[in-house]
Amino acid sequence: MGLFCVAVISVVMLSGARYWHDLVTGRVDPAVQDESLSAQPADDGIAAPLSAPSSTMTGTRLFDAPVSELTGQFTRTWRISGPQMCAAFRDAGIEATEWRAASMRSVTYECYFQRIYERDEIRPLRSTFLRVRGNAWGEVLEISGRIVGPTTDDQGSLDPSLMRIFEVLVSQVKWGDFQDTLGPIRKLLDVRCERFGASFEFTRELSQDNSYNFTLVLSQGSNQQIRTRAYFSQDRWMTNPDYRRTRPVLPMLSSR
Repeated sequence: MGLFCVAVISVVMLSGARYWHDLVTGRVDPAVQDESLSAQPADDGIAAPLSAPSSTMTGTRLFDAPVSELTGQFTRTWRISGPQMCAAFRDAGIEATEWRAASMRSVTYECYFQRIYERDEIRPLRSTFLRVRGNAWGEVLEISGRIVGPTTDDQGSLDPSLMRIFEVLVSQVKWGDFQDTLGPIRKLLDVRCERFGASFEFTRELSQDNSYNFTLVLSQGSNQQIRTRAYFSQDRWMTNPDYRRTRPVLPMLSSR
């Protein structure tokens, strides 16, 4: 009688464990599973490969790994040389000089465009000045300029010949997030934009209402650049684990 009770209790415990295992793992109804298991051959206990991990389990990090194609948008570098920048302005009809030393013994190189349209005895009333400044190796350090008395249309938009300066500037540096600065500049509104170490300003001069200064400069040692370079550094990211593993699948005992 005691052996019979032990056998009954064992069967009940195995059936209960099986039921809760199926309930937790989301398998089919235990009764249906039992019928399919009873039809399987006796050697079903061999190791079987893991199924493909779900989309929610494939990621190994809280954030996605950096995409190399996007690096240039965040890790700021001048992707155009000084001579190329000056040539781009000339191709757009802005008659910038050739890239050359700023003076006889200067280590600074530059090209510039300057035109005075109207002046009085003291200062220009309408003029445009643009300068690309860098070094002898062609590296750009700063792009700046000044517009005095700009002409506008009936809607108050900047003359297209002047607006071309900023369109060429934004397109050539290839920092797409500065595209949204063109709209305010066209309306002669102040723009101050600092993103990932690059600082771009277009502001009205306080001492003269109808005069505007603009500057684009890159600070490689800024905190934004340091953090961004650290994020995109491949040395800081671990490789993905190998999901091609197997696990043993133990045979389920029938509760019948």
